[in-house]
Amino acid sequence: MPSASETLAAFAVEVRFDSLPAAVVAKVKLHLLDVLGVALAGASMEFGGRARGVGVGLGGSPTCTVIGFKDRLPAAWAALVNGTLAHGLDYDDTHTESVVHVSASVMPAALAACEEYRADGDTFLAALAAGLEANIRVGLVARGGFHDRGFHPTGICGAFASALVAGRVAGLSAMQIADALGLAGSQASGSLEFLTDGTWAKRIHAGWAAHSGLVAARLAAAGFSGPRGTLDGRFGLYRSHLGDAGWDLAALTDDLGSRWELLSIALKPYPCCHFNHAFIDAAAALALRAASMLAPETIDEIECFISPREVPVVCEPIATKRAPQNDYDAKFSLPYAVASMLVRGHVDVDDFTDAAIRDPQVLALAQRVVYRNDPDSDFPRRFGGRLRIKLRDGRVLEHHEPVNRGSAERPLSGDEVREKFRRNAARVLPQQQVEAAIAAVATIESAPDLSRLTAALRPI
Repeated sequence: MPSASETLAAFAVEVRFDSLPAAVVAKVKLHLLDVLGVALAGASMEFGGRARGVGVGLGGSPTCTVIGFKDRLPAAWAALVNGTLAHGLDYDDTHTESVVHVSASVMPAALAACEEYRADGDTFLAALAAGLEANIRVGLVARGGFHDRGFHPTGICGAFASALVAGRVAGLSAMQIADALGLAGSQASGSLEFLTDGTWAKRIHAGWAAHSGLVAARLAAAGFSGPRGTLDGRFGLYRSHLGDAGWDLAALTDDLGSRWELLSIALKPYPCCHFNHAFIDAAAALALRAASMLAPETIDEIECFISPREVPVVCEPIATKRAPQNDYDAKFSLPYAVASMLVRGHVDVDDFTDAAIRDPQVLALAQRVVYRNDPDSDFPRRFGGRLRIKLRDGRVLEHHEPVNRGSAERPLSGDEVREKFRRNAARVLPQQQVEAAIAAVATIESAPDLSRLTAALRPI
């Protein structure tokens, strides 16, 4: 019986653009546009400039695009920087049941590999589809179990998916891709300790995963072998990170290649942890319903009913969640997200600047946010949210968003995704290039190479 990595490797070499269902192609292109826009916005931020500087300093043959910059870098370093840009704002997509940010590692790995090997557009899309699906399937086996033990699945699962993508683009055999997956297993990593102090480690998780995948594929192509039990063996990923119970390998293997889990990836309407989104929408709905009654000074307490499995990420330690220590800390604060929506009427990129997170009115309201365990939550299938707001005049307002907006059950429209891309891309590109990038993604399958797309992603 083939191992899990051998099953994934066989899937990778079999995926062809012409065999992809139309819905899969449309979904992949939508998420490609979205994550490119998020990376462009990331290029305008301090962390983006610092990541770019590190990549340039590492040196090497400048062959691959750095999104939002004029520089070129070697493929593995371009993947590292681009993945950091794509994930650093926490505005990138998420597959809810696997709890994995999917595109932020797969896109940079595929982009760099396709530039390096001068692949055409349909190879790019096929590699993206295979990588997105593999990323999800590796995470689905755990169904949130990595988070429960303090691991970040985006960095872990993304390394395997990126190795598969790089191997697929390079034309490796199934045996070589299985080797690459085995080698990626010794590089896959991601710790949730950043939640304690809001430091920047998480920002590199998708980038390191993409980098690891390219390196693993290169090693496999050079004849390095990797363990076939890297996922399901006696010392493989699942046993080492989850123990012997609580995971089911069928989630990885069942109907692989015929049932596409990537169709369920959720897009983000807000640049913060996905666990916060339904609560932000609930706050917006209550504010709209109550109008002037919801002025911050009229609110006595805000109760957030949330899955206990989400609490360690966005609710604890409660003192720092109510007063985030820095911009990244604020992205993982449910009190801050809800207070920002109620005070400002929006939660967007500029609500997570150093100045914004020190807003005294927002912080004062965040102090009145508490959380309760929600026994009815179906996390991780859905990231729902229920708010109860107690007003100082004794009235109580309540709203429940059982399904987070942007999910497969409540998808963002194509127009909404394009508008999000325009807002993000406009931070570093002129309007003409923004529209050129949209057009390049729309017709990418017919492109002889990626030069039209990458030209649109680099400032003139």
